[in-house]
Amino acid sequence: MRVTSIISEYNPFHEGHKYHMEKTKKITNSDYTIVIMSGNFTQRGIPAIIDKYARTRQALLNGADLVLELPVCFATASAEGFAFGAVSILEKLGVVNSLVFGSECGDINSLQMIADFLTDESLEYKERLQFFLKQGLSFPKARAKILGDFFPNLDSSFLSSSNNILGIEYCRALKYFDSTITPMTIMRKDNLYHDEELSQPGKLSSATAIRKALYLYSDFDKLALHMPENSLNIMKNNWNICTPISTNDFSIILKYKLLLESRESLNKYTDVTPDLADRIYNNLNSFKDFDSFCNMLKTKELTYTRIARCLLHIALDIKKTDYESFKNSGYAQYARILGFRKDASPLLHEIKNCSSIPLISKLSDSMKEFHDVALSMLEKDIQTSHIYESIVTNKFDLEFRNEFQRHLVIV
Repeated sequence: MRVTSIISEYNPFHEGHKYHMEKTKKITNSDYTIVIMSGNFTQRGIPAIIDKYARTRQALLNGADLVLELPVCFATASAEGFAFGAVSILEKLGVVNSLVFGSECGDINSLQMIADFLTDESLEYKERLQFFLKQGLSFPKARAKILGDFFPNLDSSFLSSSNNILGIEYCRALKYFDSTITPMTIMRKDNLYHDEELSQPGKLSSATAIRKALYLYSDFDKLALHMPENSLNIMKNNWNICTPISTNDFSIILKYKLLLESRESLNKYTDVTPDLADRIYNNLNSFKDFDSFCNMLKTKELTYTRIARCLLHIALDIKKTDYESFKNSGYAQYARILGFRKDASPLLHEIKNCSSIPLISKLSDSMKEFHDVALSMLEKDIQTSHIYESIVTNKFDLEFRNEFQRHLVIV
């Protein structure tokens, strides 16, 4: 059995994702494709435009055989936490042969070379990192500066490109877990991760551009050029019924949480530094909504995404102690199924035989069986899913759907 894997958010699933899926199957000649997907919240510090069950259906209809949820503590983490959390699931399943991810460079050797360098962490690297951090550089910029000095032949954009950065972290994570999973990369086509405008017909558009077009225009005819028909129909059929969800829908929850905190207590949340805690506290009286507050707090060294991620951790009550506990316990403690294809039953059977972590198909059973770290991680997933569902039901006047009542997506 040849099993390949993809780590993604599918927010929402578009033609670029379809290209990635098809290319992955072709270059790996795999029998099955497992997708590790973020749930209702993403690595950019924003809620998914449509919930994880709808996005799971999009993935299954476009080539995925099994979709597993990335726990929220990793899904909303930095590139390192996101990658290590996802790779830990793949490694512990015991059946995955390859991991295929997109990158701007399309060169797996360069990505692995940087990953090896960062993993080894020479004394010179550590000293220079501390020096630049003390000079006021953010961690990503300090690290990029050092890498530029050590690898002068690399283009400067290599070290600042989002998918390259994630690719490096995937390679680091595979090395950390001493994994036999083979990393492979596909060059990103036509657009960049942060591109906000739709590409010309025949070119692939970014998820950022597609979300922007949906929020601003809801022009589904125009988006037909940028999303597979089945994926677009899921968006269309749910539009103004349970989607779209945006960052500002969480404004009142964030404001409420911030009002409960002191300057000091803000530091307990994941990724929040003392400097950012001060900025949040000092500007709280000017809070209008989630998005404008991010822009207000933004500085040369603190990007919108970094701030949004920190504010999301506050809103969702994800603390540094939570993340450290999960990390020190080996990252993922389970693999929760969101959906699968009916003809993937041999894959599920193989995972049950080989996995070193529980495979969750029925939530209530796991709640009875889990203890300590695994239970804490699962409770956080359930809690944050209920927060997202509360926003959906309040915005669209729907009946609340408890996470225990949701069914697996099967196609």
